[in-house]
Amino acid sequence: MPLILDDASLEPWLDPDLTDREAIRNVVRHLDASLFEHWPVSRAVNRPGNDEDAELINPF
Repeated sequence: MPLILDDASLEPWLDPDLTDREAIRNVVRHLDASLFEHWPVSRAVNRPGNDEDAELINPF
């Protein structure tokens, strides 16, 4: 599942010393998915050999 964090959460999320789950929940804030536009794409997106094909980002 993708994880989308606000800017203030990036440093704590990447802190290797922050391992307590409750502490992480207290400092990390997810961005609401409704703030993003999304659409289905071709299964070819997950194939590194297709990275040069700009058409892959078009809605499927």
